[in-house]
Amino acid sequence: MNYNNFQQQLLTEMQKMNARLAAVESASQIILANQQTANERAEQHENALKELLTSVEALMASGASKSTAGKKNISNKHPDLKPIIQPIFFELCGIDHKVRGERTELLAQIPPLENGEAYETIDDKVNALYIAEVIDRVWDNETTPEMKDDDYKHSVITTMTKSYWRNLSQQISILVSAEKVEKLTNKQTNSRRRGRRQTVTNHRRSAIPDFEKSYECEGSVALIDTDYGSDYVSYEEGELSTDSAERRKDQNQGKGSRKVVGLEWRSLNYIAFLRVLDEIHRHRKSGGDNKGVETNAQEGTAGPPSKRRKVTKPKDLHKTTFDARPSKMSSRLPKSGKSTVLFNTMVNAAWLEAHKEVKVVEGMEWLKDFRKSIREEDLAAEDKKTAREMKSYNRLYVMHNTACL
Repeated sequence: MNYNNFQQQLLTEMQKMNARLAAVESASQIILANQQTANERAEQHENALKELLTSVEALMASGASKSTAGKKNISNKHPDLKPIIQPIFFELCGIDHKVRGERTELLAQIPPLENGEAYETIDDKVNALYIAEVIDRVWDNETTPEMKDDDYKHSVITTMTKSYWRNLSQQISILVSAEKVEKLTNKQTNSRRRGRRQTVTNHRRSAIPDFEKSYECEGSVALIDTDYGSDYVSYEEGELSTDSAERRKDQNQGKGSRKVVGLEWRSLNYIAFLRVLDEIHRHRKSGGDNKGVETNAQEGTAGPPSKRRKVTKPKDLHKTTFDARPSKMSSRLPKSGKSTVLFNTMVNAAWLEAHKEVKVVEGMEWLKDFRKSIREEDLAAEDKKTAREMKSYNRLYVMHNTACL
């Protein structure tokens, strides 16, 4: 009985062992298959990498074989070639190269080719012949001073000629396109206006220490930003409207004075704050803070006559700008390039109600009633008049927006 039980147990254990061996064999087969797949993929990746390296080496070899065509700023490395190459472009078109200020405009006035591909690509047959002629004239030019060895290389001359051709074709493509001319003009105009705003902003920042000492407040420099300033607009005298001419006269300004176009979103208190800074800057610039007479002798004592300090007479503190009507203010939004914080006290409440997408921060509470604390001498007469106009305009603005609700 015991012998039979032992045999039965032995048979059961052998069956279990066989099952485990089968499982191990199956797992080994799976591992082997996965390893083979991994080896195949590794081989594919290795082949792809070899192909990539081969392509890179071929590209580098191709780039190295090209003289100086791929180098940047090559014209700056050969400054003596510039005055030799550039005039030839215009001479070939019958334009006097000495007329520097207008020669590109004159070149743009030449009718384009019938195929319309002039000034398009270097590969164009006619353009290629034109460029080749310029290169040959530079290479064979015996009337110019002797070139340096580094300049007198055909590859260098070719590269510089093509580089100048691309630059010239870009200028001409702008001049012959009304849309591009308008875009370029607007860009230049905006750049000039921002430059003027930057100058005014710097003046206002320089006035901050005197302002904070006088009005006993801190942190006011955080309110100053170039993008939060008015536009200072120049104009041709004949283009000035009758209304603007009358306003210029009423504000005691003459020809050449710039027109100040304010921003709709600014509060009256913020505008007043900026104008006070302007007045402080004018006083400082004029030397108007020289005061009184200094003595070196005590009162009631005998001695030589008291010495007097020479006092420079202040310059006339007149403005050189005039304000456009409040109704002509710009709708430019308060977007700071420096991410300057926009405080709620800087913004016209009625405007902010109509532009809820504009985010403001609570703070600078002293600015809320700033106009009430302004001293008489801290605002120019013209600024006081403008402030009254702005106040009346704001009332109408609020009434109009209320009626539209």
